[in-house]
Amino acid sequence: MKRSRFNADALCFPLPPARIGRAEAPLLPAVAATYLSEILRWRNAVAAAVAAGDPAITTIENLTPRARSRLLALLRTEWDAKTRSWAAASDYDLTPFPLTREPGQGGDPMTAVLEVLHWRAAVIYYLTDVWDAMGKPELEMGECAAIGEFIRPARLEGCCVYCLSEFKADRLDPDAHGCLMGSRVGVR
Repeated sequence: MKRSRFNADALCFPLPPARIGRAEAPLLPAVAATYLSEILRWRNAVAAAVAAGDPAITTIENLTPRARSRLLALLRTEWDAKTRSWAAASDYDLTPFPLTREPGQGGDPMTAVLEVLHWRAAVIYYLTDVWDAMGKPELEMGECAAIGEFIRPARLEGCCVYCLSEFKADRLDPDAHGCLMGSRVGVR
Protein backbone atom coordinates (compact mmCIF):
# COMPACT_ATOMS: atom_id res chain seq x y z
CA MET A 1 0.00 0.00 0.00
CA LYS A 2 1.15 3.51 -0.75
CA ARG A 3 2.14 5.53 2.29
CA SER A 4 0.45 8.87 2.87
CA ARG A 5 2.23 12.03 3.94
CA PHE A 6 2.25 10.74 7.53
CA ASN A 7 5.80 10.81 8.82
CA ALA A 8 5.69 10.63 12.60
CA ASP A 9 8.20 7.82 13.20
CA ALA A 10 7.33 7.70 16.91
CA LEU A 11 3.84 6.58 15.90
CA CYS A 12 5.06 3.78 13.59
CA PHE A 13 5.68 0.29 14.95
CA PRO A 14 9.37 -0.16 15.83
CA LEU A 15 11.46 -2.63 13.85
CA PRO A 16 13.05 -5.47 15.82
CA PRO A 17 16.78 -5.06 16.52
CA ALA A 18 17.53 -8.40 14.82
CA ARG A 19 15.84 -11.10 12.77
CA ILE A 20 13.24 -13.08 14.70
CA GLY A 21 12.49 -16.50 13.27
CA ARG A 22 12.69 -20.25 13.57
CA ALA A 23 16.39 -20.48 12.73
CA GLU A 24 17.56 -17.50 14.77
CA ALA A 25 18.49 -17.51 18.42
CA PRO A 26 16.14 -15.47 20.61
CA LEU A 27 17.15 -11.93 21.44
CA LEU A 28 19.33 -11.55 24.50
CA PRO A 29 17.19 -10.62 27.53
CA ALA A 30 18.54 -7.05 27.70
CA VAL A 31 17.97 -6.53 23.95
CA ALA A 32 14.46 -8.00 24.15
CA ALA A 33 13.68 -5.79 27.16
CA THR A 34 14.82 -2.67 25.32
CA TYR A 35 12.76 -3.59 22.26
CA LEU A 36 9.73 -4.35 24.44
CA SER A 37 10.09 -0.88 26.00
CA GLU A 38 10.10 0.64 22.50
CA ILE A 39 6.95 -1.30 21.61
CA LEU A 40 5.13 -0.23 24.78
CA ARG A 41 6.20 3.39 24.21
CA TRP A 42 4.82 3.11 20.64
CA ARG A 43 1.50 1.67 21.83
CA ASN A 44 1.01 4.35 24.45
CA ALA A 45 1.95 7.15 22.02
CA VAL A 46 -0.44 5.90 19.32
CA ALA A 47 -3.32 5.40 21.73
CA ALA A 48 -2.81 8.89 23.18
CA ALA A 49 -2.46 10.54 19.74
CA VAL A 50 -5.58 8.88 18.35
CA ALA A 51 -7.68 9.47 21.47
CA ALA A 52 -6.67 13.14 21.62
CA GLY A 53 -6.94 13.79 17.87
CA ASP A 54 -3.28 14.84 17.79
CA PRO A 55 -2.50 17.17 14.85
CA ALA A 56 0.39 14.84 13.89
CA ILE A 57 -2.17 12.33 12.59
CA THR A 58 -4.46 14.70 10.70
CA THR A 59 -2.60 14.14 7.42
CA ILE A 60 -3.44 10.43 7.38
CA GLU A 61 -5.92 9.95 4.58
CA ASN A 62 -9.02 7.88 5.49
CA LEU A 63 -8.40 7.91 9.24
CA THR A 64 -12.13 8.15 9.77
CA PRO A 65 -13.86 8.08 13.16
CA ARG A 66 -14.64 4.40 12.47
CA ALA A 67 -10.96 3.66 11.71
CA ARG A 68 -9.85 5.54 14.84
CA SER A 69 -12.32 3.60 16.94
CA ARG A 70 -11.13 0.26 15.53
CA LEU A 71 -7.46 1.19 16.05
CA LEU A 72 -8.13 2.12 19.67
CA ALA A 73 -10.00 -1.17 20.17
CA LEU A 74 -7.09 -3.13 18.73
CA LEU A 75 -4.64 -1.33 21.05
CA ARG A 76 -6.66 -2.02 24.21
CA THR A 77 -5.29 -4.62 26.62
CA GLU A 78 -8.80 -5.71 27.66
CA TRP A 79 -11.93 -6.09 25.56
CA ASP A 80 -15.56 -5.95 26.57
CA ALA A 81 -17.88 -8.87 25.72
CA LYS A 82 -19.03 -7.27 22.44
CA THR A 83 -15.46 -6.82 21.17
CA ARG A 84 -14.47 -10.35 22.27
CA SER A 85 -17.50 -11.72 20.41
CA TRP A 86 -16.61 -9.73 17.28
CA ALA A 87 -13.01 -11.01 17.34
CA ALA A 88 -14.07 -14.61 17.99
CA ALA A 89 -16.43 -14.51 15.01
CA SER A 90 -13.63 -13.29 12.72
CA ASP A 91 -11.08 -15.55 11.06
CA TYR A 92 -8.11 -13.38 11.99
CA ASP A 93 -6.92 -14.62 15.40
CA LEU A 94 -7.39 -11.10 16.80
CA THR A 95 -6.75 -10.55 20.49
CA PRO A 96 -6.40 -7.52 22.75
CA PHE A 97 -2.92 -6.03 22.83
CA PRO A 98 -0.91 -8.40 25.04
CA LEU A 99 -0.83 -7.20 28.61
CA THR A 100 2.90 -7.03 29.06
CA ARG A 101 4.87 -5.95 32.06
CA GLU A 102 7.40 -3.22 31.74
CA PRO A 103 10.89 -4.69 31.51
CA GLY A 104 12.33 -5.23 34.95
CA GLN A 105 8.93 -6.10 36.47
CA GLY A 106 9.26 -9.83 35.96
CA GLY A 107 8.46 -12.16 33.12
CA ASP A 108 10.53 -13.11 30.11
CA PRO A 109 10.92 -10.12 27.78
CA MET A 110 11.45 -12.34 24.70
CA THR A 111 8.17 -14.15 25.34
CA ALA A 112 6.43 -10.77 25.64
CA VAL A 113 8.04 -9.57 22.39
CA LEU A 114 6.82 -12.69 20.58
CA GLU A 115 3.30 -12.20 21.98
CA VAL A 116 3.22 -8.62 20.70
CA LEU A 117 4.61 -9.60 17.30
CA HIS A 118 1.95 -12.32 17.04
CA TRP A 119 -0.72 -9.73 17.94
CA ARG A 120 0.70 -7.40 15.29
CA ALA A 121 0.78 -10.13 12.61
CA ALA A 122 -2.89 -10.92 13.28
CA VAL A 123 -3.78 -7.22 12.95
CA ILE A 124 -1.85 -6.99 9.65
CA TYR A 125 -3.62 -10.10 8.35
CA TYR A 126 -6.97 -8.56 9.33
CA LEU A 127 -6.16 -5.20 7.70
CA THR A 128 -5.06 -6.78 4.42
CA ASP A 129 -8.20 -8.89 4.11
CA VAL A 130 -11.23 -7.47 5.93
CA TRP A 131 -12.06 -4.80 3.35
CA ASP A 132 -12.35 -7.43 0.57
CA ALA A 133 -15.75 -8.80 1.56
CA MET A 134 -19.03 -9.62 -0.11
CA GLY A 135 -21.48 -6.93 0.87
CA LYS A 136 -20.57 -4.02 3.11
CA PRO A 137 -17.14 -4.49 4.74
CA GLU A 138 -16.64 -3.48 8.36
CA LEU A 139 -13.76 -1.25 7.20
CA GLU A 140 -13.02 0.14 3.75
CA MET A 141 -9.62 -0.44 2.14
CA GLY A 142 -8.58 3.18 2.76
CA GLU A 143 -9.47 2.89 6.44
CA CYS A 144 -7.38 -0.27 6.71
CA ALA A 145 -4.47 1.55 5.06
CA ALA A 146 -4.86 4.43 7.54
CA ILE A 147 -4.73 2.05 10.52
CA GLY A 148 -1.77 0.32 8.86
CA GLU A 149 0.20 3.57 8.99
CA PHE A 150 0.55 2.97 12.73
CA ILE A 151 0.99 -0.81 12.63
CA ARG A 152 3.79 -0.77 10.05
CA PRO A 153 7.31 0.47 10.73
CA ALA A 154 8.41 3.73 9.14
CA ARG A 155 10.65 1.67 6.84
CA LEU A 156 9.31 -1.68 5.70
CA GLU A 157 11.24 -2.12 2.45
CA GLY A 158 13.10 -5.43 2.43
CA CYS A 159 11.27 -6.68 5.53
CA CYS A 160 8.60 -9.34 5.87
CA VAL A 161 5.30 -7.60 6.56
CA TYR A 162 4.49 -10.13 9.31
CA CYS A 163 7.69 -10.91 11.26
CA LEU A 164 9.48 -7.66 10.30
CA SER A 165 12.71 -9.55 9.64
CA GLU A 166 14.91 -8.36 6.80
CA PHE A 167 15.36 -10.71 3.83
CA LYS A 168 16.63 -10.62 0.28
CA ALA A 169 13.85 -10.26 -2.31
CA ASP A 170 13.75 -14.00 -3.09
CA ARG A 171 12.99 -14.86 0.57
CA LEU A 172 10.70 -11.93 1.43
CA ASP A 173 7.45 -13.84 0.95
CA PRO A 174 6.34 -15.40 4.27
CA ASP A 175 6.26 -18.89 2.72
CA ALA A 176 9.79 -18.48 1.33
CA HIS A 177 11.33 -18.01 4.78
CA GLY A 178 8.92 -20.00 6.94
CA CYS A 179 7.64 -16.85 8.63
CA LEU A 180 7.17 -17.51 12.34
CA MET A 181 4.49 -14.85 12.73
CA GLY A 182 2.64 -15.36 9.44
CA SER A 183 2.24 -19.08 10.04
CA ARG A 184 0.76 -18.43 13.51
CA VAL A 185 -2.07 -16.32 12.07
CA GLY A 186 -2.80 -18.63 9.14
CA VAL A 187 -1.17 -16.62 6.34
CA ARG A 188 -0.68 -18.78 3.28
